[in-house]
Amino acid sequence: MTTVITKRLGYLRTAERILGSLGPVEYCEDQRAETVRKHLPGARVLVATKGVTVDGPVLESAPELRIIAAPTAGYEWIDVRAATARGIPVIANTGAAASAVAEFTLGTVLALTRRIVAADRDLRGGVDWGRVRDRYSRVEQDIGSDLTTSTVAVVGLGHIGLEVAKKLAVLRPGKLIGHDPFASAETAAEAGVELCADLADCARQADVLLLHVPLTPATTHLVDADLLAAMKPTAFLVNCSRGPVVEEAPLVAALRENRLAGAALDVFEQEPLPVDSPLRRLENVILTPHIGGVTAQSDEVRAREIGRRVLACAAGTRPAGLVNPEVWEHRRPYENTEES
Repeated sequence: MTTVITKRLGYLRTAERILGSLGPVEYCEDQRAETVRKHLPGARVLVATKGVTVDGPVLESAPELRIIAAPTAGYEWIDVRAATARGIPVIANTGAAASAVAEFTLGTVLALTRRIVAADRDLRGGVDWGRVRDRYSRVEQDIGSDLTTSTVAVVGLGHIGLEVAKKLAVLRPGKLIGHDPFASAETAAEAGVELCADLADCARQADVLLLHVPLTPATTHLVDADLLAAMKPTAFLVNCSRGPVVEEAPLVAALRENRLAGAALDVFEQEPLPVDSPLRRLENVILTPHIGGVTAQSDEVRAREIGRRVLACAAGTRPAGLVNPEVWEHRRPYENTEES
């Protein structure tokens, strides 16, 4: 009974050691569908990394597969419906890197609101000290703003969104609001968040809008031209969730036309970000290459956690991060009865 990991990533060595208790662990040479299929006939567990496609045709090559796991919070490369139809639980690593993403989010918020990256860029670019200081210390130019007088909105109050809210509370924003159709007012209140039923209303109030939602059909282009039009021209947008949550073309237009003060993006509609992306040419944007959840410590936590979740599932315990809970009662048993 083999565990297959679709890409050899350094941090997954810990997961490999944990999953070794189930049997041999092997890696795919690359993430092409034909390569993955070659490894699947005897596989019981598939750890599917970003960049691979696990769909119906791939699963046809995996008659013994019992568990599919994504080592990250995202899992959009896995066809959950196809897995469910075959009685296979899909596990995501939701919440494992929540603290790291929350810290990163706070960093980008401060970098935007206090113009830290912009001022650094000017000084390194050779702009005169006096001109830079004037630009970022005069109200009529690009002076920063305090969070203590700002309304911060958190869209998505899952593991990461709630952790962001709790860490933000230390900075005491003027008002902390949030939107999540699946969160209760009680859950939001425990994190110090005033829940908004309407996303557009949330966007209208926000001085800083933070996105922490999973990528689903419902959240694809959640931030579109209409929602951007609802935001204040002095507002900032931060996306540390998934790239396609934001429709980039209207975002670029809003930033170019100063209908939005700035944005910090750790994720993009297309990754890697194309060299000719117009986002690269905008001065009021902070761009980072999808590193929000990555620290030396969080990598170890993520690897250990996904290993533990798979082991729990194999032992018959419903795991944390189960994406398709409807499959649980009729899942295929990890051990075949004829093998027992």
